Amino acid sequence: MKNIKITYWIITVCTLIGFAISAFNEIAHSPKTFMETTQLLGYPAYFLTLLGVAKIMGIIVLLVPKYYRLKEWAYAGLTIDCIAAFWSEMAVGNPMGSIKSVVVFMFVMLSYYLLLKMERGMNESYENGQMVTKTQQKVV
Repeated sequence: MKNIKITYWIITVCTLIGFAISAFNEIAHSPKTFMETTQLLGYPAYFLTLLGVAKIMGIIVLLVPKYYRLKEWAYAGLTIDCIAAFWSEMAVGNPMGSIKSVVVFMFVMLSYYLLLKMERGMNESYENGQMVTKTQQKVV
């Protein structure tokens, strides 16, 4: 369980650092991000701010302990962001940009998978060699 927790935090922090850099560039309208998103991909300028704020909200939720159901929504948002980035890059004929989206997507999914393993580990124990959830445990 401890190894899963350490791996989860390493993968999650690395992933969230990437999303934080992306969010900062989108909110600050950095010239490179602004040009790529508005001119190459054809999105309106206000969309950058929306994406940046949504990413910041997701990052905060994933860093706060507990609130597993809210974390699932944050992972859903990051997944949608990765899929939309992949689709957008492919639509404008930039397969190299879409590869980056796939790699980030794999990190998001690995982080989510490890979160589920940790959550399952916290809610289960073993009695007489049988796995029992907390709701099934006998109170003595």
